Amino acid sequence: MRLVDRLKSKLATYGEAFTVGTSTYRGVFAVLGSGTMRAYLDDVELMGVARPALMLVTGPETSIAPGDHITRDGRTYTVLKTSNHRVSQTTVVKIAILG
Repeated sequence: MRLVDRLKSKLATYGEAFTVGTSTYRGVFAVLGSGTMRAYLDDVELMGVARPALMLVTGPETSIAPGDHITRDGRTYTVLKTSNHRVSQTTVVKIAILG
């Protein structure tokens, strides 16, 4: 699918490097606002999130799951949730909520 290839190209060009375990991937990080956090987390999960929480957008091939630890700029974050976003049954990007 051309869209997937274009997104992979953009992540390779503009994405920031991060590590999960011993593997390095590229993705785009954003600080989460309260509205976006509520879209992904329930009230109990929100109470346990240390601010600022981050959202990571990365390629669908990235091996990342809740409970994994991501290192970015010397700081370690825990993956709280992951979500695959699809277009026509094809996973285009993977979203991870980091706390």
